Amino acid sequence: LSMHKKTEAWCGPFADISRGLVSDMRGRGASDKHRPYTHARWFDDVEELRQWAKDEKFVMTGGGSMSHGGFLTLEYALAYQQHLYGIVVSDSAAQMSHWGTINMTKAALTDPRYQMDLIAGFGSIAALYAAPPEVKGHAGVDIDAVLSASAMPFYKTGNAAMGDCLSRYDVRDRLQDIKVLAFIAVGRHEWIIPVQGSEKLAEKMPRSRLVMYEMSGHLPGMEEKTRFQEDVREFLKTLDVPGLKL
Repeated sequence: LSMHKKTEAWCGPFADISRGLVSDMRGRGASDKHRPYTHARWFDDVEELRQWAKDEKFVMTGGGSMSHGGFLTLEYALAYQQHLYGIVVSDSAAQMSHWGTINMTKAALTDPRYQMDLIAGFGSIAALYAAPPEVKGHAGVDIDAVLSASAMPFYKTGNAAMGDCLSRYDVRDRLQDIKVLAFIAVGRHEWIIPVQGSEKLAEKMPRSRLVMYEMSGHLPGMEEKTRFQEDVREFLKTLDVPGLKL
């Protein structure tokens, strides 16, 4: 459980209407060395947190609802839908092998030096996560914030998440089973998981709403923060959450 300064940024705008329970997934699974690193393990961890918090239902989003957190949100919804009011996902998809999964080498899985290589490597491409500077009206994005929010100090769990787990991830045939309301956001200039990934989610999920952010890349929650937060608040109004005042 974490209230890292960057995850606070995601929860803070909604603190007047709700409480946020944040699981810092960069260290996911580190507390139990006897279970394999899988998506099932990680969304089960979320369910354990829900039970610990004694909340019958909640609204789930992944890391500002960004990509991999979206995968886990979709899989949690398929496993524990009865405990959700709704879900928020951003720049996500129902499967990843089609878009070119990042495959980590076996050597990297056992080499502690890879931790620093990962952070340095991500730093070299962090700017690509944002919409290009020439986009009209683009206000820019805090790359240091992106790095801080995304660098994974636990290289084994990070490699598992971005390697084998993504290559096996595929919920395309089950999306129609997600009956809760879903807010799906995507940046027009997204290239990591192309816009089609979000469009296919909306097409297959019967109670979803797709919102396009014209000035964003992979990070609409950062690049068009004000509009994103306003849209999420409007979405929350459509959910049957007792006592929620917006």
